[in-house]
Amino acid sequence: MNEMANHAKLAGVLLALCGILGIGLLTMDQVLRGAIDPMAGVPLHYYALIVFVVLDFIFAGVAFAKPVKGLALAGGWSLLRILIQIADLSQAHAYMFRYTQFADYLFNPMSSLSTSFGNPPGVPAVFIDLILLFELIIVILWKKGPSGPKKSTTTTVTTTTTTTTKN
Repeated sequence: MNEMANHAKLAGVLLALCGILGIGLLTMDQVLRGAIDPMAGVPLHYYALIVFVVLDFIFAGVAFAKPVKGLALAGGWSLLRILIQIADLSQAHAYMFRYTQFADYLFNPMSSLSTSFGNPPGVPAVFIDLILLFELIIVILWKKGPSGPKKSTTTTVTTTTTTTTKN
Protein backbone atom coordinates (compact mmCIF):
# COMPACT_ATOMS: atom_id res chain seq x y z
CA MET A 1 0.00 0.00 0.00
CA ASN A 2 2.86 2.38 0.80
CA GLU A 3 4.40 2.03 -2.67
CA MET A 4 1.02 2.62 -4.28
CA ALA A 5 0.44 5.70 -2.11
CA ASN A 6 3.85 7.03 -3.18
CA HIS A 7 2.97 6.39 -6.84
CA ALA A 8 -0.33 8.23 -6.35
CA LYS A 9 1.41 11.20 -4.72
CA LEU A 10 3.95 11.39 -7.53
CA ALA A 11 1.12 11.17 -10.07
CA GLY A 12 -0.65 13.99 -8.22
CA VAL A 13 2.45 16.19 -8.33
CA LEU A 14 2.97 15.47 -12.04
CA LEU A 15 -0.68 16.24 -12.84
CA ALA A 16 -0.43 19.52 -10.93
CA LEU A 17 2.67 20.33 -12.99
CA CYS A 18 0.71 19.49 -16.16
CA GLY A 19 -1.92 21.98 -15.01
CA ILE A 20 0.71 24.66 -14.43
CA LEU A 21 2.24 23.98 -17.84
CA GLY A 22 -1.24 24.19 -19.36
CA ILE A 23 -1.68 27.63 -17.81
CA GLY A 24 1.66 28.59 -19.36
CA LEU A 25 0.37 27.47 -22.76
CA LEU A 26 -2.86 29.40 -22.32
CA THR A 27 -0.95 32.60 -21.62
CA MET A 28 1.95 32.29 -24.09
CA ASP A 29 0.79 30.51 -27.24
CA GLN A 30 -0.35 33.21 -29.66
CA VAL A 31 -1.92 30.73 -32.08
CA LEU A 32 -3.90 29.01 -29.31
CA ARG A 33 -5.18 32.36 -28.03
CA GLY A 34 -6.32 33.42 -31.49
CA ALA A 35 -3.96 36.41 -31.57
CA ILE A 36 -2.80 35.52 -35.07
CA ASP A 37 -6.25 36.00 -36.59
CA PRO A 38 -8.38 38.03 -34.15
CA MET A 39 -11.28 38.03 -36.63
CA ALA A 40 -11.52 34.25 -36.34
CA GLY A 41 -11.92 34.44 -32.56
CA VAL A 42 -10.38 32.19 -29.96
CA PRO A 43 -10.09 28.61 -31.23
CA LEU A 44 -12.04 25.85 -29.51
CA HIS A 45 -8.68 24.35 -28.48
CA TYR A 46 -8.22 27.26 -26.08
CA TYR A 47 -11.38 26.38 -24.17
CA ALA A 48 -10.60 22.66 -24.30
CA LEU A 49 -7.22 23.36 -22.71
CA ILE A 50 -8.93 25.27 -19.90
CA VAL A 51 -11.02 22.16 -19.21
CA PHE A 52 -7.88 19.99 -19.34
CA VAL A 53 -6.13 22.25 -16.80
CA VAL A 54 -9.11 22.11 -14.43
CA LEU A 55 -9.27 18.31 -14.73
CA ASP A 56 -5.50 18.05 -14.15
CA PHE A 57 -5.87 19.88 -10.83
CA ILE A 58 -8.98 17.90 -9.82
CA PHE A 59 -7.33 14.54 -10.53
CA ALA A 60 -4.15 15.71 -8.77
CA GLY A 61 -6.22 16.42 -5.66
CA VAL A 62 -7.94 13.03 -5.86
CA ALA A 63 -4.54 11.32 -6.20
CA PHE A 64 -3.49 12.82 -2.87
CA ALA A 65 -6.82 12.32 -1.07
CA LYS A 66 -7.62 8.78 -2.25
CA PRO A 67 -4.47 7.04 -3.54
CA VAL A 68 -6.09 3.88 -4.93
CA LYS A 69 -8.83 5.66 -6.83
CA GLY A 70 -6.61 8.65 -7.55
CA LEU A 71 -3.86 6.61 -9.21
CA ALA A 72 -6.40 4.85 -11.42
CA LEU A 73 -8.04 8.15 -12.41
CA ALA A 74 -4.68 9.84 -13.00
CA GLY A 75 -3.48 6.94 -15.14
CA GLY A 76 -6.65 6.76 -17.19
CA TRP A 77 -6.80 10.54 -17.66
CA SER A 78 -3.13 10.69 -18.68
CA LEU A 79 -3.53 7.90 -21.20
CA LEU A 80 -6.59 9.61 -22.67
CA ARG A 81 -4.73 12.94 -22.86
CA ILE A 82 -1.79 11.36 -24.67
CA LEU A 83 -4.18 9.94 -27.27
CA ILE A 84 -6.00 13.27 -27.61
CA GLN A 85 -2.74 15.17 -28.05
CA ILE A 86 -1.56 12.79 -30.75
CA ALA A 87 -4.96 12.99 -32.46
CA ASP A 88 -4.68 16.78 -32.27
CA LEU A 89 -2.40 16.56 -35.30
CA SER A 90 -5.49 15.88 -37.39
CA GLN A 91 -6.55 19.48 -36.72
CA ALA A 92 -3.62 20.95 -38.69
CA HIS A 93 -5.95 22.25 -41.39
CA ALA A 94 -7.84 24.38 -38.85
CA TYR A 95 -4.66 26.38 -38.32
CA MET A 96 -3.72 26.44 -42.01
CA PHE A 97 -0.79 24.05 -41.45
CA ARG A 98 0.26 20.91 -43.24
CA TYR A 99 0.44 17.92 -40.89
CA THR A 100 4.24 17.97 -40.78
CA GLN A 101 4.25 21.70 -40.06
CA PHE A 102 1.73 21.29 -37.26
CA ALA A 103 3.75 18.45 -35.72
CA ASP A 104 6.84 20.65 -35.91
CA TYR A 105 4.93 23.53 -34.32
CA LEU A 106 3.51 21.40 -31.49
CA PHE A 107 6.41 19.11 -30.59
CA ASN A 108 9.72 20.64 -31.78
CA PRO A 109 11.19 23.07 -29.21
CA MET A 110 13.65 24.36 -31.83
CA SER A 111 10.96 25.15 -34.40
CA SER A 112 11.28 28.52 -36.09
CA LEU A 113 7.64 28.20 -37.14
CA SER A 114 6.57 28.86 -33.55
CA THR A 115 8.50 32.12 -33.23
CA SER A 116 7.27 33.28 -36.62
CA PHE A 117 3.81 33.55 -35.03
CA GLY A 118 5.05 35.77 -32.21
CA ASN A 119 5.57 33.04 -29.65
CA PRO A 120 8.60 33.02 -27.36
CA PRO A 121 11.18 30.39 -28.43
CA GLY A 122 10.08 26.87 -27.56
CA VAL A 123 6.39 27.72 -27.15
CA PRO A 124 4.27 25.61 -27.37
CA ALA A 125 6.60 22.62 -27.83
CA VAL A 126 8.48 22.78 -24.50
CA PHE A 127 5.19 22.87 -22.60
CA ILE A 128 3.57 20.13 -24.67
CA ASP A 129 6.64 17.88 -24.59
CA LEU A 130 6.90 18.15 -20.80
CA ILE A 131 3.17 17.49 -20.41
CA LEU A 132 3.47 14.37 -22.59
CA LEU A 133 6.50 13.19 -20.61
CA PHE A 134 4.72 13.67 -17.28
CA GLU A 135 1.62 11.90 -18.59
CA LEU A 136 3.73 8.98 -19.80
CA ILE A 137 5.34 8.68 -16.34
CA ILE A 138 1.89 8.69 -14.74
CA VAL A 139 0.70 5.91 -17.07
CA ILE A 140 3.80 3.85 -16.18
CA LEU A 141 3.16 4.39 -12.45
CA TRP A 142 -0.46 3.34 -12.96
CA LYS A 143 0.51 0.19 -14.85
CA LYS A 144 3.06 -0.75 -12.17
CA GLY A 145 0.70 -0.06 -9.29
CA PRO A 146 -1.90 -2.42 -7.88
CA SER A 147 -4.70 -0.23 -9.21
CA GLY A 148 -3.53 -0.59 -12.82
CA PRO A 149 -5.22 -2.75 -15.38
CA LYS A 150 -5.35 -6.31 -14.17
CA LYS A 151 -3.44 -8.93 -16.08
CA SER A 152 -5.22 -12.22 -16.48
CA THR A 153 -3.64 -15.06 -14.62
CA THR A 154 -4.25 -18.72 -15.03
CA THR A 155 -3.78 -21.11 -12.18
CA THR A 156 -3.38 -24.76 -12.92
CA VAL A 157 -4.26 -27.24 -10.22
CA THR A 158 -3.10 -30.80 -10.55
CA THR A 159 -4.61 -33.51 -8.41
CA THR A 160 -3.56 -37.09 -8.10
CA THR A 161 -5.63 -39.94 -6.82
CA THR A 162 -4.11 -42.97 -5.23
CA THR A 163 -6.12 -46.16 -4.92
CA THR A 164 -5.11 -48.98 -2.65
CA THR A 165 -6.68 -52.40 -2.58
CA LYS A 166 -6.67 -54.93 0.28
CA ASN A 167 -6.36 -58.65 -0.31
